[in-house]
Amino acid sequence: MEESRNVNQKFSVADVIAKILVILVFIILFVYCISLLLPVFWMIWSSFKDVTDFYLNPFGLPDQWFATNYLEAFNLLNLKLLKSGQYVYYNIWSMTGISLLYAGGKAILGMLWPMLVAYVVSTYDFKGKHVLYTINIIVMTIPIVGTLPASLRVYQALGIYNNLFMNIVFPTGIPFGFAFILFYGAFKSISKSYSEAAFIDGAGHWTVMVQIVLPMMIPTYVAQVLLSFIAHWNDYMPLITYLPSYANLAFGMYMFQAEAARTGVGMPHILAGFVIVAIPTAVLWIVSQGLITSKIMVGGLKE
Repeated sequence: MEESRNVNQKFSVADVIAKILVILVFIILFVYCISLLLPVFWMIWSSFKDVTDFYLNPFGLPDQWFATNYLEAFNLLNLKLLKSGQYVYYNIWSMTGISLLYAGGKAILGMLWPMLVAYVVSTYDFKGKHVLYTINIIVMTIPIVGTLPASLRVYQALGIYNNLFMNIVFPTGIPFGFAFILFYGAFKSISKSYSEAAFIDGAGHWTVMVQIVLPMMIPTYVAQVLLSFIAHWNDYMPLITYLPSYANLAFGMYMFQAEAARTGVGMPHILAGFVIVAIPTAVLWIVSQGLITSKIMVGGLKE
């Protein structure tokens, strides 16, 4: 009796400790989530202030809500760039079009090549298979520093510099990176019974890949395309570096903020511009969050 009582006491102490740990983890994660959401809410309500209210009351709610900040930011968010010796004017609509073309093309093609290479590496046994996988790990882990001048020379020599179409097609041909790892794990999680049954029925390797395996990979591919689209939508450095005559929304917002002192634009207008630029990707993320999170977990499975 006394031994069983001691065992029950031990179990009860362990249960209490486990519950305390769960509560602590919940509190830490809750505080972490608040720390991520608070700057977003601050940006939104600060975008409705006037300049005086913003500097006198930087963290409080607006004394008076100015929705006209968004209309003014919408009209002021434009850019003038030099292209082929002539100035080209970009407004918010033209920059949105370039953002859609650039981010969409980069995402669709950029995820296509890693998926195809991952299929070959995960499905077939051939010499150099493990070498390709090792090269991918090396590319991911070793930082590449100081290659910008060399890459600019290569882009200029190949006619890719300041060419929107070539920038979308050419650099996305690198089939390595984190996407390759995800697709590799996803292909490994697919049972080989599907392919074996198709081979028995007389199907060839091309038929098995195109009609059987890749259709099962479409949800994972779409999830990766959405993540890549969001990343390229918010990226302005490649356009500044390699496409100086083209402006997407991120590039336009960068210049809108940089030239605020010269143009007399206040911080509430800048924050309103950030909200305008972030709305499409925020909506896209909310709508597709379930697909993205589920397919990332599936990509981590291995046989």
